[in-house]
Amino acid sequence: MANCNVCGTFVQEGVTTCPNCGSPIAGAVAAKVAQAVDTAAQTVDQTATQAAQTVEGAVNTTAAQAAPAASSAPAFLGSMGAVNGNMDAKNNKKLDALAAKLDGKDFTANYSAKDKEDSKLWAILAYFGLLCLIPLFAAKESPYAKFHTNQGLVFLIFEAGLGVCSIIFSLIPFVKTLIAPFFISATIIFGATMFVYGLMNAVQDRAKELPGIGGIRILK
Repeated sequence: MANCNVCGTFVQEGVTTCPNCGSPIAGAVAAKVAQAVDTAAQTVDQTATQAAQTVEGAVNTTAAQAAPAASSAPAFLGSMGAVNGNMDAKNNKKLDALAAKLDGKDFTANYSAKDKEDSKLWAILAYFGLLCLIPLFAAKESPYAKFHTNQGLVFLIFEAGLGVCSIIFSLIPFVKTLIAPFFISATIIFGATMFVYGLMNAVQDRAKELPGIGGIRILK
C-alpha cells in the first residue's frame, strides 16, 4: 500500500496513478523506471555477448581461410623463382648463340707455323687502313698474309662506307640533329672494335675472321 503525495489517498501496490486526484505515485513510477533500466541493461549485455561471438567466429573463419594461402605462398614464390631462372637461362643461351654467330670462324690451323712467323708483320699492317695494300703486294705469296689482308680490306671498305654515310647525315638539317651524332658514335665504336679484334689476332698468330664482316672474301 502507498499514499498519494497530493491528496493522501491510499492506493494499491503497483498502481502508478492516484484514483482520487489522478496524480502519479512517486514510488510506483520509480519502481517501473528501475525495472525498465534493468531490462534494458540485460538486453544490452545479451546483444554485446552475441556480437562478440559473431566477431570471434568471423575472425576464426578468416584465419582458417587464410592459412592455406599462407602455406602455399612459399611454394608459389619458389615456382616464380624457377620460372625466372628458366627465363634467365634461355636469355643467356640466346645471347651465347648470338655471340657465337657474330664471332668469326677460326682458320688458324690451316696455315703453317713458318708462314705465320714470317708474315706476322704483314698481318699486323693489314689493319692500319690503306697500309693493308703493302702486304697485298709485298707478301702476295703468303696465304696467311693474304688472309689478314682480306680482313683488312673488308674492314677498310666498311669503315669508309660508314664514314661517307656520317658525312651525308651531317649535311641533312633534320637528320643532323637527331641521327647523325648516334651514327657517328656507332661508326667510331665499330671501327675501334674491329681494329682491336683484328690486330690482336695478327699479334697472336691467329687467322680468325672479324665479327660479322670477316666472312666476305675479296682476295681469293
